Amino acid sequence: MSRTSVRQAMALLRTEGLVIVEPPRGTFVRTVEPTETVTLRKGDTASARMPTPAERRELEIGEGTPVLVVSRADGSHELYAADRVRVSR
Repeated sequence: MSRTSVRQAMALLRTEGLVIVEPPRGTFVRTVEPTETVTLRKGDTASARMPTPAERRELEIGEGTPVLVVSRADGSHELYAADRVRVSR
């Protein structure tokens, strides 16, 4: 396997959120994070999107991990790492 192929494979794994890169330590398989349950009440909605760089830092999430935005009926918004949350009613 060529170095180019390895780099491409590592880039794909990183964008899929399966590995993390910690310079200068190296590349590691990402551990499974504990999940929490978010309850949606009447009038609440939830949507997924990719985070901004600032949101990734704030939530400490890797490249390729989406966020879940919960919009509450009262107009407030909550942001969660999508790989660490379950939604229920």
